[in-house]
Amino acid sequence: MKKLISILIFAFLGIAIFAQSYPTEVAPDGYISGPAYVYIGGTTSDTLTNTDTLTYVVRVKGNYTQDFNNKLYLDFVSGTAGGKLKTYKSMDGVTYEVTAAADSITATSVTEDIMDTETITYDNFNWPYIKYIYIQSGTAVTVPRIYIYTKRN
Repeated sequence: MKKLISILIFAFLGIAIFAQSYPTEVAPDGYISGPAYVYIGGTTSDTLTNTDTLTYVVRVKGNYTQDFNNKLYLDFVSGTAGGKLKTYKSMDGVTYEVTAAADSITATSVTEDIMDTETITYDNFNWPYIKYIYIQSGTAVTVPRIYIYTKRN
């Protein structure tokens, strides 16, 4: 009887341990795992035409909080462009919330390649995911790039 009870206990524990599911990692467009200077986007598959939207997801890894400086670069192709870059943060890579209402970069009347003068800055960023959404307006063709400069705290 003791053996039967022990076998049932071990069977129950085994089922309980293996029955737990863990969320899978969302496939990001890029990773940041320490102090870095990177840009995301900027390939022909990222070309925006007229009113269009582009989304980038970056997975932030590491054991430290980081400071971020974000800039928007528009590689001009034709027309007159404008747009707004907004940022969102997430704990799981699925559910996002706005980082702050003021955290955006606006580009207006773009007729040549530009590095926008505005910067989005985060101190002690401690979320595992950051999403960038660029919404273009106007009648134009551009290739947006988001430059990210990070420093470990």
